Amino acid sequence: MNRLQTRHEVRQKAAGWINSTLDFWLPRHCLLCGLPSGQANLCQPCHKDLPRCGPACEVCALPLEEGGVCGQCLNRSPAWDRAVAALAYRFPADYLVCHFKFSRSLVCGDLLAQELIAAIEKSEAPRPQAIMPVPLHSTRLLRRSFNQAELLADSVGKAFDLPVLRSAMRRRRKTRAQSGLDAAARQKNLRGAIEVTRKIKDIQKVRHVALLDDVCTTGVTLAACCAALRRAGVEQVTVWVACRAPPPG
Repeated sequence: MNRLQTRHEVRQKAAGWINSTLDFWLPRHCLLCGLPSGQANLCQPCHKDLPRCGPACEVCALPLEEGGVCGQCLNRSPAWDRAVAALAYRFPADYLVCHFKFSRSLVCGDLLAQELIAAIEKSEAPRPQAIMPVPLHSTRLLRRSFNQAELLADSVGKAFDLPVLRSAMRRRRKTRAQSGLDAAARQKNLRGAIEVTRKIKDIQKVRHVALLDDVCTTGVTLAACCAALRRAGVEQVTVWVACRAPPPG
């Protein structure tokens, strides 16, 4: 055992001891109901009641009674090949997402990441070669101070030992917030806004990419990213999202 491994183990043991001590003297409380939650950030009833996705379409991740591929995707497949979603975008999943994105709650982000990791583990979809988080424009990144998709991607990448290509895509121009826009307006808003920044010869080494975001609603943002990846030579795109919103209406 070398010195680096020894130091790493010592740090892990020290971190575990510190966390155990803090949990003893300052017990955690559930993020959702406020009751004592032991060493977890959610109590057992709240954790059990999270709106996890059940049987769903393998392509768009919308609910489907027996799994497989839904009629809409058979008729017109989206820009990506497969999709995995962890939670349905309703309370309390929407609460966790909003507090993660807008209140900078890293604890909520960690909960979402763990749910996504569990959903991917259950999925039979082939593993990609790399993860690409959906990019934010630099002005929005400066205002928010972090990209929630990147933080989720870091956790998922560590869990599956996959590289996270943080700077592989960017938003060329500032766009309006997608929330509040219908599907047609969202498409117009993002037209030509996303591009691959790495050299094509580098991207072509990665034939299968997981495109990761916190929420999928209409799928327009993910489709714009997929189009940029296809132009760069990526052959297969799997979408990983923490939450899947129901279709409009």
